Amino acid sequence: MLRKLVTAAAATATALLLTVSAGAAHADNYAGVGSDTTQDVMRALTNQYKLAHPENTWSSINAGATAGSIPASGTCPGVTFTSSSPAPNGSSAGINALIADTNGCIDYARSSRALKPTETGLTAIRLGGDAVSWAAQASANGGKAPTNLTLDQLRNIYKCVVTDWSQVGGSAGAIKRYVPQSGSGTRDFFFTTVLGYDPTVLGGANLCATQPAVIQENKGNQVAAADKNTAILPYSKAAWTAQSNSGVTGVADARDGFVLGNVDGVAPGSTSPVFVGNRDVYNVYKNTNAPTALLDFLNWAAAQNSIKATYGFTA
Repeated sequence: MLRKLVTAAAATATALLLTVSAGAAHADNYAGVGSDTTQDVMRALTNQYKLAHPENTWSSINAGATAGSIPASGTCPGVTFTSSSPAPNGSSAGINALIADTNGCIDYARSSRALKPTETGLTAIRLGGDAVSWAAQASANGGKAPTNLTLDQLRNIYKCVVTDWSQVGGSAGAIKRYVPQSGSGTRDFFFTTVLGYDPTVLGGANLCATQPAVIQENKGNQVAAADKNTAILPYSKAAWTAQSNSGVTGVADARDGFVLGNVDGVAPGSTSPVFVGNRDVYNVYKNTNAPTALLDFLNWAAAQNSIKATYGFTA
């Protein structure tokens, strides 16, 4: 079922990187693609690291970027991203692109989920800790949701067993379900670990007549205006924090009034008791011929707890 989360669009974007004969990773240009959730902290870490390592070129390409490029270097012929040929959009899309790349253009994939058993020949270096919860418009802004849901209530909302906020302690208002784009590690984690099922598959215990609306992950400002006060969507705690710290991080604040909700009375990120949506995030590389310079960078990034904290990630 999980393989269905990788769409033809993601596969098309990936295929654009793979037009030249196979070769080992290049020696002086290092590029990462993938996760939306970790793109901002990795950009900050990349910018910091390259100040001390000017002998190499370091880049972290934003999820779904429609501009920018990976320079030609070694066996990599170079890749230019456009609206018709965007960068991999999300963790799964990034990992798939890394696996499929035979040109040495992609050196690592940012991932907000763990590797799957089928994703062989790869190593994931833990970057830090995060949590995925549900988010809804704050009541002070007219939102209808309560501040807490039980795990059963959350699961029943995405099965349309619960369809109105008044059924779970909120104010009357038909619930509008949202999920992240296909290829997203946050989507994958929310479906498999928090919900325990794929809410886009209708029928059976899922009583919904239609699939949930799809928007870019961690972007409250993409919720339709008419749905704003009654919408529910998954949201990364780290992304929410980085956006709230926009004055320091430079990350655009896309929350648009959406706040994180608790589950079973436990706040996202709590370790005692443990929040159901706590997760680790990673940087993934190919085992074969992994350059020492790349491993040095990824291990250095994992140790930068102060920078990570500013962007909402735990050590």
